[in-house]
Amino acid sequence: MTAKGSPDADTIIYFTKPVGTGSDLPAGKLVEFLVGFTNNGDKDFILDAIDASFRYPMDFNFYIQNFTAIPYNRAVKPRQEATVMYSFYPAEAFAGRPLGLTVNLAYHDADGNVFVDPVFNQTVNIVEVDEGMDGETFFLYIFMLAFAVLLLVAGHHFLSSFGRRRGGKRHTVEMGTKKSNSVDYDWLPKELLSEIKKSPRQSPRQRKAARETNSK
Repeated sequence: MTAKGSPDADTIIYFTKPVGTGSDLPAGKLVEFLVGFTNNGDKDFILDAIDASFRYPMDFNFYIQNFTAIPYNRAVKPRQEATVMYSFYPAEAFAGRPLGLTVNLAYHDADGNVFVDPVFNQTVNIVEVDEGMDGETFFLYIFMLAFAVLLLVAGHHFLSSFGRRRGGKRHTVEMGTKKSNSVDYDWLPKELLSEIKKSPRQSPRQRKAARETNSK
């Protein structure tokens, strides 16, 4: 087994989740990447498996976490290409720490020669993801808001009904009719008021006749 790739093959890695170079990986979240393989030789290659592991960044020979190897057993004909996918979950306990990530692609040729190509062998940062408000929390807030509005409406209805019951039926006060030509005599002296009451009231026609008599 050769701990390097075949000179007749090219490999490339592309991180799809999260998209990027793989330098920052989310703790506790799914990490996915694609490995592209190109057969530049004249013989078939068989893609056997991919394995990944976290290593101590100061010494890549020291393993921190091994991930499951995924077998493929996929044949790649001369002058053809193939793509395989791999995924894993970084442990949440590694959040905020730099770790060495090693991804190996194992394959062999038609003659039985085995190769292990380290398609990725770099230090990465395991970052803590701040997702903000998730869907469950959002719907919980909506439910609480609707319940609060319901309580306000019920309270307003109760207070309105209670106020109407305490107010009771209003009593209307009837006012007597009052002539518009009535005169208030309360301010006159009592003697003058007595004279006015003794003298007979004259109609406008009588007052007019009296004026005509006096003028003659």
